[in-house]
Amino acid sequence: MSDMIKGGELLLRCLQQEKVKHITAITDGTYMTMLEPLERLQDELGIRLIVPKHEGAACHMVDGYARVAGEPTVIMACAGPGAANLVSGLLCNQAEGTPTIAITTTRRSEVADSYSQQACMQVGDQHGVFKAACKWSGKVDHWHRLPEMVRHAFRMATTGTPGVAHLLVPQDIFDSLGDPSTVSLQTPEQYRFSAQGKQQANTDAVKAAAKMLVDATLPVACAGNGCVRAFAQDELKELVEYLGMPVMKTGHGMSAFPCGHELALNAGNFGGMACRLESDVTLVIGTRLGELSAFGKAPAWSDPEKTKIIQIDSEPTNIGLNRPADIGLVGDAKAVLAQLIEAVKDLTEKREKHARMDEFKALQNDSRDQLDTLIANHQDSMCVGTVYAELNKFYGNDAIAVIDGGNTAWWSLGCHQVKEGALVMGTMNYGHLGCGLPMAMGAKLAEPGRPVYCITGDSAFGFNIQELETAVREDLPVVVLVMVDGAWGMEKTAQKRSWGREAPWFCIEHDNIRYDQVCESMGGHGEYVTKASEIAPALERSIASNKASVIHCIIDPDSNVWPPGIELWNALRSGNFEGLI
Repeated sequence: MSDMIKGGELLLRCLQQEKVKHITAITDGTYMTMLEPLERLQDELGIRLIVPKHEGAACHMVDGYARVAGEPTVIMACAGPGAANLVSGLLCNQAEGTPTIAITTTRRSEVADSYSQQACMQVGDQHGVFKAACKWSGKVDHWHRLPEMVRHAFRMATTGTPGVAHLLVPQDIFDSLGDPSTVSLQTPEQYRFSAQGKQQANTDAVKAAAKMLVDATLPVACAGNGCVRAFAQDELKELVEYLGMPVMKTGHGMSAFPCGHELALNAGNFGGMACRLESDVTLVIGTRLGELSAFGKAPAWSDPEKTKIIQIDSEPTNIGLNRPADIGLVGDAKAVLAQLIEAVKDLTEKREKHARMDEFKALQNDSRDQLDTLIANHQDSMCVGTVYAELNKFYGNDAIAVIDGGNTAWWSLGCHQVKEGALVMGTMNYGHLGCGLPMAMGAKLAEPGRPVYCITGDSAFGFNIQELETAVREDLPVVVLVMVDGAWGMEKTAQKRSWGREAPWFCIEHDNIRYDQVCESMGGHGEYVTKASEIAPALERSIASNKASVIHCIIDPDSNVWPPGIELWNALRSGNFEGLI
């Protein structure tokens, strides 16, 4: 009997096989048979428990970790409210393509009926609740099936488009005993395709795509989230520099290609739109061309008869999803781009920058000049662009930036100059307010040596402000810059656009809160700035404090009601581009 172990320990040994380093969880008594061996076997397992303040915020934290580390992550929650709290965050992780294994539990079976506490989240109910937030949801029915079910959860979370796999482990399974010699523990390389090497595309399809790019009059690359997730920046750069072709980026693909590169046409400007309207071949990398890319359709994109599409995606069902694809290349973006590079080199010599690149850059620069003028006029009474301009000067190529909030995120498309090697993340697919702080914490946990900063609005920051205490406790010295305009900025925009006025009954204005002082009360560092010249010194002091820091930035409220480019946002959301194109 001494060789027998409980399900809680077996689960940990399964996670150890998966090379899991952290479990992010708020656990209750149901998990005691897992927590005891986690403490007892700490050195052997190498797994540490991270305890946040809210399960939804924990999802954003593991999202940030996964994006930086390139690894699937594990989150746990208890029955009832703990499991329910996960759902909002998991919906975001699923939409953003984050490989997440969410483990929940139920009360023991002898009390799991309609009269027991937390019965509303028992077995059948949990599967129903989690269905919309996951790629897959399963339940462990027996101690012996734990390894198999854990493997399948990781397999589902990492195959094709990454996402959320939910695994329900009832309390009975945690507490039951079994002989570990009767089950098989396998490494990811033994069973999981995603761990066996980067998936390459069909060779004949790659050769056809290479010829299409080489023969094109105006080949263009459009890089999205999948390109960044695959860490394919170097391959993208080599390919486009070899062909001299322009590069567009989606909002999610901001760090796929440096903004200052001579071939870059950055998100949220008309230079990129003019380029894709003129292109005869567009290479789409790691994006489904969703709503914020106008679904790849006219009038923001040219007719399919004019522009051929080569689409790279790890998920076969994404090929041609919103716009017909002439050639679909199913595989990892990094691996497929490497294939394309070799195939292109077999067909042509290295080319100069495309002749029309300067023309498209001029259109982009017109938009940039207007922004620069706006920012120059807001040095003492700041706009959000003022803060981005200072961040562009302050941080180097190794920085990780997290963008949170409505109008704050929209400003980033025109103002944030992403450098080569830097990483930018947010929730463009799901638009989840409050993701910023916990996502930044996860990024810092993955890369402690890299500077991590978050730009958020005062409305968005309020959703998960409590995680400042977690950041302090876990020694995660992130810097959060809060854009304080004292209102729900995008709602102001919508009201003025729709009604020509604001609606005070909506409670759109915020009371005065000193976010820097809130941070200080939780053991962090706080700064208060009102003009551009104060930002860099505040950043220096924040970093020197080596604590989680909040910089309270006073923003001119009027400047944030109609941020630059909001007309394009409205057109994308409504589908009405009249007057813009």
